[in-house]
Order: sequence, then C-alpha cells, then structure tokens
Amino acid sequence: MIEPHVPVQRALFQIEGPDEDGCVWICSAEGRDVWCQNLGPEKPAADVLSQWLASRNCDQAEAP
Repeated sequence: MIEPHVPVQRALFQIEGPDEDGCVWICSAEGRDVWCQNLGPEKPAADVLSQWLASRNCDQAEAP
C-alpha cells in the first residue's frame, strides 16, 4: 500500500521500439544516453512483460 504522505515516484524507464530489427528497448526516462538495454524481439518481450504485469495484480488497490 502507498502511504498517503509518500509522493508517488514516476517510472525510471521508458520502453521504445520495436526498432528496425524488431527489438524492444528499455531506456532511462532521462534519455537513451544515460542507459538503454535491448529486451529482444517484440513478441517475446511483450509476452514476458504481460506475464509479469498480470502477476502483480496492478489494477487492485490493497485494503488497509
């Protein structure tokens, strides 16, 4: 649960792509020059991210 007095932090990354090779990239929210990592081909990367998001149950808030 997020405490009311704690500011919500934005994501520290952005997702880009697919590029000309069909790959997806995760990069610093401050820009590609800070850091950037290839996550691989679009479909497998999307599948892994989707599975992770589903496991987090992000849409439901925890009860106090």
